[in-house]
Amino acid sequence: MESYRAVKQAGLAPEIFRWNDDYQKLKDFDGYFIVGGFSYEDRIRSGAIAGRDPVMSVIKEQADLGKPVLGICNGAQILVESGLIPGLKSGDLGAGLAWNDHGYLNIWVRIKNEAPAGRSAFNNFPADHHFALPIAHGEGRWAVPAEVLAQLQENGQCVFRYCDVAAQVKNEYPVNPNGTMSNLAGVCNPQGNVLALMPHPERTADGQVIFESMRQYLEAGSQKLETGNKSRLRTQALNVQEKVELKKYKKSDKAYEFLVDLIITDNEAETLQVALDNLGYPQVKVSRLTHFEVGVDKKSADLTDELIRSGELLNTNKEIAYVDDRVKLKARAYKILVRYKDDFFGPAKLATLNNRLSLKSVKSVKQGVVWQLECKEDVWQKILASHILFNPYVQEAQLIAAQDR
Repeated sequence: MESYRAVKQAGLAPEIFRWNDDYQKLKDFDGYFIVGGFSYEDRIRSGAIAGRDPVMSVIKEQADLGKPVLGICNGAQILVESGLIPGLKSGDLGAGLAWNDHGYLNIWVRIKNEAPAGRSAFNNFPADHHFALPIAHGEGRWAVPAEVLAQLQENGQCVFRYCDVAAQVKNEYPVNPNGTMSNLAGVCNPQGNVLALMPHPERTADGQVIFESMRQYLEAGSQKLETGNKSRLRTQALNVQEKVELKKYKKSDKAYEFLVDLIITDNEAETLQVALDNLGYPQVKVSRLTHFEVGVDKKSADLTDELIRSGELLNTNKEIAYVDDRVKLKARAYKILVRYKDDFFGPAKLATLNNRLSLKSVKSVKQGVVWQLECKEDVWQKILASHILFNPYVQEAQLIAAQDR
């Protein structure tokens, strides 16, 4: 309820709107605050499902009218996945929020206002003003292409950056708590009425300046917003076919391929199936396998058994492993292997296997997910273009060989 309280203390009249309510009611509100939490339990990745939920279409329409939209933590992730932030001309996906360099963090940090007062609807206070506030996230590391970052900086959209107690922006832990590029904490859209902010200003009195700025923006009207360069970002929409080359996956000869299947209900796959149905793709059947590529000195039956019994690659109470066995890959499905570009999970499992379990013959572990979609080819291409399966700024994707389809 701290989100509700922060808005009320700023002199505004908050109302709680639930995701399953009538979306059209949103049009009656003057502004929007998408709060933190774990929408859809962070299935697929944080913000991926909620960012494409039909409710966001209404939020986008209202944002285009100049209404303020604030997204905090998971709300920021939702705004990024929806394409509202950073605000490409096409409205397409233009950024990602990757896993923190230091894993999940629940600590206090400092941010400073790096933009002129009033550049956004949420920073109507002097530039360089800084204050302490908490963060509580695992995926908060901004990832945008270099050319987009340059435009964000030129356009004054890098509103909040992490800093130290002297307001110095330093790219070192813990000043930069999650390894984010350019110490980014909060980014607004070109017009300045939408802000994605990873830290939690609603949890501290010092953060009230952000909510008070929102009230002042509403009281003054959108004409008072100092937008700087009012044009939308010049970067064109990301085109999967032209700009993201989906190569075919090929396993190393000196590696095991583990395909791990759940023997209980796969809630993540079912959530994706429902999301695709909501997006207008009802004739799609979804399944999922956890994928490990385990590099070893030499394969053996004993090593295979040790890897399974280790408990690092699967939970045998609810999962079953298919080792160098693709029987679970469906012939009629499109299959895509998705991994994070910075895979922190695979190396962590490798460290456990090497150091705690003394499996020194294991040399590498790469972790990913294989999505299998049974659908028509044109539907498959549209789903790829939606980027619901992977965010190309933080993840990489490879197609399972055509002969296996």
